[in-house]
Amino acid sequence: MNKTELHKLLNLEVNSGSPTFIIYSEKSSTRLAYVSKFIFEHVLKVNVSVTDSVSEFENSSFFKINYSEKTIGNTFRIAPNGLLFETGVSEKRPKTVLKDQIVYFFENVNSIVLSGLDYDVFSAAFYFISRYEEWQSFEKDVHGRFEAKASILFQNNLHLKPVVDIWIQELKQALKKTYPAIKFPENKFKVISTIDVDNLYAYKEKGFLRTVGAMCKDVLKGDVNNLNRRTRVLKNKENDPFDIYSSVSEFCADKKIPLIYFFLFRTGNKYDRTVDPGSKAFIEVFERIKKRAAFVGLHPSYYSSTNKDLLKEEVNNFSDQSKETVKLSRQHYLRFDIKTTPLLLIENGIAADFTMGFASDVGFRAGTSFPFYYYDLGSEQQKDLLFVPFCVMDGAYFVYDKADPNKMLKSISDLVKEVKKVNGLFISVFHERTFAYHLYPGYDRIYNYLHQHINEL
Repeated sequence: MNKTELHKLLNLEVNSGSPTFIIYSEKSSTRLAYVSKFIFEHVLKVNVSVTDSVSEFENSSFFKINYSEKTIGNTFRIAPNGLLFETGVSEKRPKTVLKDQIVYFFENVNSIVLSGLDYDVFSAAFYFISRYEEWQSFEKDVHGRFEAKASILFQNNLHLKPVVDIWIQELKQALKKTYPAIKFPENKFKVISTIDVDNLYAYKEKGFLRTVGAMCKDVLKGDVNNLNRRTRVLKNKENDPFDIYSSVSEFCADKKIPLIYFFLFRTGNKYDRTVDPGSKAFIEVFERIKKRAAFVGLHPSYYSSTNKDLLKEEVNNFSDQSKETVKLSRQHYLRFDIKTTPLLLIENGIAADFTMGFASDVGFRAGTSFPFYYYDLGSEQQKDLLFVPFCVMDGAYFVYDKADPNKMLKSISDLVKEVKKVNGLFISVFHERTFAYHLYPGYDRIYNYLHQHINEL
């Protein structure tokens, strides 16, 4: 998958004939350039340029935004808070302002005079898509992760809304009032289904010792049903309950829903327990998936997020088995350090990472449903790695919340509606085991029902 194909999949294409905005700033700023491209290109689908030249700004025929303390004609102005002209990371948290059930940051009453906005939307968006709060100190969970309770949005009970996208829609409406002639391109709501494959099969292809050991465990636990099911699968009298690769791929192809499987490719420790990555079983599954036009990506193992050698080995092994260059990934257990993991992924050729979400709760970790590039606050540079955020993962319901299936479906439906309001990208995360009725009765029906009716919500 090349960059053009990736941008098409993620709805990141911008027509060269779309309107163009020029933003004036008294100082050049890589932060401003970064967040401007996200707001205008990724979300609003228009072109943008940033200048620190007053004459270039005044003489331009583009739609103008004055991001400075100066008054320059009757142009749309937002007063800068200062965050975008800083370097490095401060431990200072932005002040929270709640209005009309939405949270705002970097309030600036001077902006309202000419823009209709009373906050620095550029700084606010940057704080979240740069994941500034993950660069600041926070309390990690038992797996070393930035989890929901550490999020400033969660603390204000607004993690269930894509607040960054909502701010950008407010900016869009304010710009239309200033420039009535502008016609923004339509951004269409899109669904992408993703499935994390932590264990290729429940019973098959586990090798003699693991299989015998599992059968002995069934006997010792008195789990006759599981022993019988395992035996039927091994005798080819019943499909393996984790073998969902043909049926789900066909379902998504029929519904025209892009589908990505992320495969764990390491085994043998407490957290990584799948079929031997050298097994031909993976090759057979990859072939079935590709025939149905689904995509495959790597699910880097538990310790790979901080171990350069592990990640490199898994990328190489996965490429050999899949016969594809690895471009897509999501970290196993969502173990991810904003300061180090992205650089490891870039070094190993990953173009888009899908880890940006919570394990313990649902919601918008970065406040947005749109993909955004990694900004390295250590070097103050945008890097060539896309973060593709998700807002819902199945395990948040039955592992952490113990929610019943009906509550889960209602919650996901509400999140879909929130993404639809901003015409964003809805990414769902399910696991192969969730489809197994004997493990998760009631939850196994959620995936098909959700994706079958998602356009009706």
